[in-house]
Amino acid sequence: MMDAYITVSGNLGTDVEHRATDNYSRASFRLASTPRIRRGDDWIDGHTTWVNIECTNRLADNARDSLAKGDPVVVFGRLRTKVWESEGTKHERMVIEASSIGHDLSRGTTAFTRIAWARQPEEADPGRDDGDVEPSSELAG
Repeated sequence: MMDAYITVSGNLGTDVEHRATDNYSRASFRLASTPRIRRGDDWIDGHTTWVNIECTNRLADNARDSLAKGDPVVVFGRLRTKVWESEGTKHERMVIEASSIGHDLSRGTTAFTRIAWARQPEEADPGRDDGDVEPSSELAG
């Protein structure tokens, strides 16, 4: 099966809706993406596209704690069609199952806080603090 990946930028049109159980978190919000067209000295808004965004677990928790209605963001994820039935009628809608969400830094600044997640004992490295960052060989000169 082939997945369609997509990147969308826009503003949160709703606050993040978050649900959690003992071992699973899910968050969703609507994203408004409006192209702007320059005509002479004026900027004109194009048609707004509304996109449903969903994410799970750590990303859902971080979205809940970091995002608010109106925030400019960039979302990357898989484009999916959600299908369900209600009162005998079949419904479907397009959603992006986000794998990454971040503030759009072309529109402002933000501060990043690294979260120290609990490690399993066999993964622990006593010589390394959770705040350390491993160097990437891809970026090395």
